[in-house]
Amino acid sequence: MKSVISALLLAAVSQAAPAPSSKTTTEIGSNPILFDGRIPPLFRSALLDNDTTSPYNAEYVLGLEPWSKVVHFPNVDHSLFDVPLGGKPIIVSINDKSIFQTQTGFRRSELLPDVNSGNDVTTNGVTAHHFSIRTDNTRPLNYSHEYQPVFIETQDYSSHVWQLKTGTPFGESWTEEAATTLRIYSSSTSSDALEIFNVPFTTDDWHNFALEEDWTNNLLTLYYSTGQSPLAVVAGPMANDNSGKGQFHVGMLKLPTGPNGIDVTKEGYQEKRPNEGLTYGGVFIEDTSSGSVTLEPAV
Repeated sequence: MKSVISALLLAAVSQAAPAPSSKTTTEIGSNPILFDGRIPPLFRSALLDNDTTSPYNAEYVLGLEPWSKVVHFPNVDHSLFDVPLGGKPIIVSINDKSIFQTQTGFRRSELLPDVNSGNDVTTNGVTAHHFSIRTDNTRPLNYSHEYQPVFIETQDYSSHVWQLKTGTPFGESWTEEAATTLRIYSSSTSSDALEIFNVPFTTDDWHNFALEEDWTNNLLTLYYSTGQSPLAVVAGPMANDNSGKGQFHVGMLKLPTGPNGIDVTKEGYQEKRPNEGLTYGGVFIEDTSSGSVTLEPAV
């Protein structure tokens, strides 16, 4: 199942030309910022449709609609690392038009950093990928499905360096309580992915994550907090196969339901006229080779 899902996720992404560097960087902490995906307060959704004005890839990973139709800006509190910028939270949504190329089994809308080609400054040395996530109560998820809201997919599209998941794993039957959790999984490159952390996906709370990857020594450290609390280590450092490097995905990847053995990229059940979304904030990647991850924004 791992190879079926992963190998076909982004075969076409490599054809996209690299875009300019991020446009939004302000001071976050003392470490160099390799990518700043936070949304400035006056940013308009139409700016995501053009590589010259977007910190993200304007073309991938999308269905039939442009980013300006897919994203929304909710009236909710700033996430932890959006505070210095006055940054806007961003909702990434899916609907029945969210079919990427021929992947009719999936529903997908995923933001990709413009600087992240798969083997670049964000996947060498020691780096930390930051993001905050919260529910969108106007576009609730169907937790009988598996969702992959954030992950790094290896540059050969065959596996993952790590994944955040919520919902019911494909082919399994879980209670709603068990499914309504945020779960971090380790690399699936050289062995089966292992769950290394889970927490209830509580409504209207910001869940803040940072995953630090030592790309040379194949180590992973996980940081987590809620609301405006500073990040703290909750797992690691631990051995993790980071050798595949890869691309950072932030958004909605919804798997179908159906029996084991089907091609989940093209088969399975998806509801008609879905209107689902998740809220993101504080997305950035920092160089942590100095030995420390930024736990809270600079004052």
